[in-house]
Amino acid sequence: MGYQRELEWNEPPSPDERRYARWTVVRAAGAPAASWWPLARIGAVDLYLAAPGRAQEAPSLSVTPLIAGKRGRRGSGDYAGVDGDLQTDGFDAAAAPVAPARPHSFPPVAIGSDAIRVAVVDVSFDKLAALPSAIEGPMRVGLPGDEDDFESARPPLAPGHGTAMAGVVLAECPGACVGLFQIAGVAEAARPYLAPADLAAAVAAAVGVWHADVVLIAMSDGAWGTPRYLREVLREAARCGRRGRGASIFCSVGDPSRNHVRQDDSAALGADDLASQPWVHAVAACDSQGGWYRVYPGYECPGPANDAWGAGELCSPRTGNGATYNRLGPAVALAALGEPRRWSEHIASDDSSQASAVVAAAAARVLQKNRDLSVVELRALLALTADVPGAVDGGRGLAAGAFDARDRLGHNFKIGHGVVNARAARLAAADPVCLALLATRAVPEGRNESPALELARAWQLAVRRAARRPNPLARAYLRLAGRVSRLFLTSLSVQEALCWLARHVRALSESATWSFWQGQDHGALIERIRHTCETVREALGPEDGATTAGLQLVEAALAHPEAGAAVGTFLATAFHPGGMTQHGGKGEPRATALTSDAVGDRHRRRRPGSAYGGGGLERPPFARPSLPRSVHRSPR
Repeated sequence: MGYQRELEWNEPPSPDERRYARWTVVRAAGAPAASWWPLARIGAVDLYLAAPGRAQEAPSLSVTPLIAGKRGRRGSGDYAGVDGDLQTDGFDAAAAPVAPARPHSFPPVAIGSDAIRVAVVDVSFDKLAALPSAIEGPMRVGLPGDEDDFESARPPLAPGHGTAMAGVVLAECPGACVGLFQIAGVAEAARPYLAPADLAAAVAAAVGVWHADVVLIAMSDGAWGTPRYLREVLREAARCGRRGRGASIFCSVGDPSRNHVRQDDSAALGADDLASQPWVHAVAACDSQGGWYRVYPGYECPGPANDAWGAGELCSPRTGNGATYNRLGPAVALAALGEPRRWSEHIASDDSSQASAVVAAAAARVLQKNRDLSVVELRALLALTADVPGAVDGGRGLAAGAFDARDRLGHNFKIGHGVVNARAARLAAADPVCLALLATRAVPEGRNESPALELARAWQLAVRRAARRPNPLARAYLRLAGRVSRLFLTSLSVQEALCWLARHVRALSESATWSFWQGQDHGALIERIRHTCETVREALGPEDGATTAGLQLVEAALAHPEAGAAVGTFLATAFHPGGMTQHGGKGEPRATALTSDAVGDRHRRRRPGSAYGGGGLERPPFARPSLPRSVHRSPR
């Protein structure tokens, strides 16, 4: 099945959930009523729980049923499609079996530190001793559940799902400060009728109180829906989080197992899913080749979408067809490795949960490089620097053959803008030339090391080497580089100017010898660089005086009569073949991975027979293309 869904939801609320029947979530317009219970507070959003008949005791901006009825009940004919609201206005229930419980109190205010703060929201944090470093929490948030009243009789056998997600974040971003925010669950899953309220409380506590830079919600379920009050919390986190820059929220796309339909399964994300909200980065899982993650278990998968032989209903079900633990839709932002992986002796994970944790950690690493990035700029940066595979989905099974193309902006319904590349994103966040080189690379680049990434590394190394000498121009450039990278992401004119320069550099590096630049008159190139500086200066606001001063210093240097020779010498030195391979080891370029490295910029080595080949470039920079013995030339 393609982009269709007819969600059937047949499960009634549990006794734990039914005790809140006819209660409402109220967004206060001022001072709350004395009878209301505080649920969440972030920025200008104050949410409270009101008992039946008490919602009108004080002014409010919105009143939403806490236990809302759900469309899609079997035989009702009112099924939730991809663009329908799952939740209805209310739920008729008998008397509650137990009295409602007050929400957990807000966690303590975070103490300021220099570390990037990553909040992990989950239901299970068993065996925290398996984590490699200290964390904060777990902090209970949201509405208490039955498991809060007694300890489990059986000790856990393995780390909880939230513990595993925290372990992935710490493995990918060791310097992060990780906080655990625990919501109540049933069978290690969020409660479907109370999950929206629990998630609203968790996001508000993580961003508004604990001051999280990144929030990870490695859970997703089409049965939750996103009521108005949860949307308001998500919107406010993007507006006021990180002192106005916005907190980045990452969510897994989940799997189709809860997409109950009348005929066949569906992998489509509903428009009211948490992962489809505009303030959330939805993350899908990919395989080691960057394609949409599929597994091929040896069990029967009935249904026309799983018929690998194209015989439809006339053929008996086949075995071994592809099962996917992904969902697809226009909201999918990025992909990351979903194949099972062991991150440490005790931490292992897989599927889109692991993928969302990898991307959240990548975002934290990028913010370590440029803390001034807004949530919108960070989203664009991760998209521009993502790796694009040659084939989006070459498998069989559910959603096979559907939505495998990319649009003009490079987006695909299954893997978003591609596979997150933390190393490339970190380079781009700190330097606009690196960002332009990476944004203009070929799509797809093939299975070997990215030439554009090598050029970006070489540029960064050359600039830093010059700044250490010290070169005042290089130092001025480094001071303004992060700000210009941000401007690249928001200004079309700056983006166009820098991308022209990047394409010019890439064209020369792929077709000319390195000494070619030293023997040329670079006057026209100097004018193009000056145009870029002018464009950046015009796009800057009046408050960016320091950046403007740095640009003026660069422009003054470009006006020198020997500027052309100096630029040519610097570029030839930066992109000299010897310098390009210094950091690769023994003259070979370094290998990349689909996910970021566990620590810093250490790199995995691939065997010659691996999926990614020997790790060599298709053609090293400045190497002339090989030509056949006989070459046709146009008559002169």
